Amino acid sequence: MPQTSTARLMRATQEFAQATEKTRAEAGDTVLYLAYGSNMCAETFLGKRGVRPLSQVNVSAPTLKLSFNLSGIPYEEPCFANVVIRKKLPKLPDGPKFPSPPPFDPPAYAHGVWDGSLMGVVYEVTREDYAAIIRTEGGGTGYKEIVVPCVPLPPDVSVGDPSPIPELPRPVLARTLYMPYRLTEGGGGDDDDDDDDDGKPTRERPLLARIFGGRQRREPDYAQPSPRYLKLLRDGADEHNLPAAYQRYLGDLQAYRRTTAMQEIGRVVFLASCGPVILTLMALAQATAYRDGTYRPAVATLMNAVFNILWVAYDCIFKPVFGDGERTQE
Repeated sequence: MPQTSTARLMRATQEFAQATEKTRAEAGDTVLYLAYGSNMCAETFLGKRGVRPLSQVNVSAPTLKLSFNLSGIPYEEPCFANVVIRKKLPKLPDGPKFPSPPPFDPPAYAHGVWDGSLMGVVYEVTREDYAAIIRTEGGGTGYKEIVVPCVPLPPDVSVGDPSPIPELPRPVLARTLYMPYRLTEGGGGDDDDDDDDDGKPTRERPLLARIFGGRQRREPDYAQPSPRYLKLLRDGADEHNLPAAYQRYLGDLQAYRRTTAMQEIGRVVFLASCGPVILTLMALAQATAYRDGTYRPAVATLMNAVFNILWVAYDCIFKPVFGDGERTQE
């Protein structure tokens, strides 16, 4: 697949700068979409979603980091990939009054240096394919669209090959999908303003807020992705030859595994009782979605409520009886 041209990347930034909020959604014939989860993998993006990208480029997104705080289905797919906004840089010690400019060396991602930022693939897709992405990614019930700066990563080259990028890469703007966390009183979690990854849970929400609020868990980073889902991320990173340091990070992530007979029974009971409801709602939502891929408000509200009710049932019944359906029990 061809690499997205520098001219197209720069044009995307100009389109966002010149468009008003009303016309931004319709600016340009194609869309630059940043994939960071299973959509990096051809099995999902080309196969399951049927998207045919026109071009692509590997990028780093310095303002974001990868997280797995979007709740899924207990015992089967406990969570899915999301991003967390990196709001604050580490505090530096006070320096002299007139410090000299420090030397700057670009991060050598390929040589094992990684600064913790998100890495992924920016695809250039048609508006029809972008609507299909939105429709098959929950139609706005979980993820919301945001625009983020991305820095193109140069592809690997051999000694003597001409440089694929004649000048230093400049940040470009791309759309991506992000589920914001609505923090309750008491703060904590993994999306507060301190960016410290302390993992402290948010205060328990009232029952109605849990049902009709967003799809969030009390401990955002407690759940582990399934082996199947984590393999898609690793395969996608390998297919696109993302920097070795980032691939090692993905390789070190721990997947959720059922380790007891009761967990296996809990999986069967949960899927048998809740699976038909979930599949019916997903089919209804996709069949009635708007042209841009978003779900109708009433259907979206119903879907979120049903998913949250299932998680309340898991917390109150399934977990005490069958064991943990989010994190591996040693």
